[in-house]
Amino acid sequence: MASSSRAADASGVTRKLILLAIAVVLFVALYTGGWFYAASWIKDRVERELAASARGMHSAACSDLSVRGYPFRIGVFCDSVAIDDRPSGLSATFGALRSAAQVYRPGHAVFELDGPAQVRVTPDLVFDADWDLMHASAVAWADGLDRFSAAYDGLKGKLNMPSEGLSVGIAAAHGEKHVRRSGDALDVAASLDALSLELNGKALPPMNVAADLTIADAAKWLTAEGPPPNLPLGTSTELRSLSFDLGAGQTLALSGPVTVGDDGTVSGALDLTIEGITAWRDRVSELFPQAAKTAKRVAEAVKILSGGQERAVVKVNIRQGTVYLGLFPVAEIPPL
Repeated sequence: MASSSRAADASGVTRKLILLAIAVVLFVALYTGGWFYAASWIKDRVERELAASARGMHSAACSDLSVRGYPFRIGVFCDSVAIDDRPSGLSATFGALRSAAQVYRPGHAVFELDGPAQVRVTPDLVFDADWDLMHASAVAWADGLDRFSAAYDGLKGKLNMPSEGLSVGIAAAHGEKHVRRSGDALDVAASLDALSLELNGKALPPMNVAADLTIADAAKWLTAEGPPPNLPLGTSTELRSLSFDLGAGQTLALSGPVTVGDDGTVSGALDLTIEGITAWRDRVSELFPQAAKTAKRVAEAVKILSGGQERAVVKVNIRQGTVYLGLFPVAEIPPL
């Protein structure tokens, strides 16, 4: 009796194991079929969208398109990427694109983009760039992006515009940009570490740059509606901080509201905090020789307001493009 009972128990366990194995095989088969069906659908959809864009005014291209990531991820891969915005005269090419999203969280994707890149704007502006690493992440919902972040290391580039006699070399050890919806507004933060500029063959010492701002009524820019074609006209921005750091305690920071009218004129009320007034005057004059007189005039006005000190905290008012320090106009900002 005991022997037959043990045999019956063993037989029951064996049946359960067999059923479990069959269930696992069926699940894997169904999951695999579902993954490859989704991959095929994504590839077909992307190819149709790219083909449709080629016939329009705003086109994109992805060479050797494939969908990879089985078993737990899914993403689009391209050997190279290109975009062409015919109305604006802007076009760009990039290296390989790799993307991935977890199958259980398809709305959150990560990307890597290889260089080199070239951006062209008619008639003759060309920006060539390359980098060691560039990666990004995006969170999207049914109505568009919710937030986006990008970071890169070892950026090197050169901007040329022969018609204006302009040649600017750019390098940055590290950079980041973050964008997210905040109600109806759009929060934007960006930074560049060890930003170096070379203007017409003249190299300038590196500096750190950071910006933190909120653009009113701009959350819809991340939806299918997209940003308006006349940007930045009609925008209203709360600039929490725009800072520049030359090192050795030489810093400059701006904060306050800024608006751009429908006619392109800039207005605002900014708080300016500056350390090393003379150094900043010399830097601006070196970078923009045509603005040397304005830089000198502004530096003198700021020093007067600070009692002759190298550090100052002053109010900068901008009215329809005219920049005022106190009651005195010191510079003009041309319409954007």
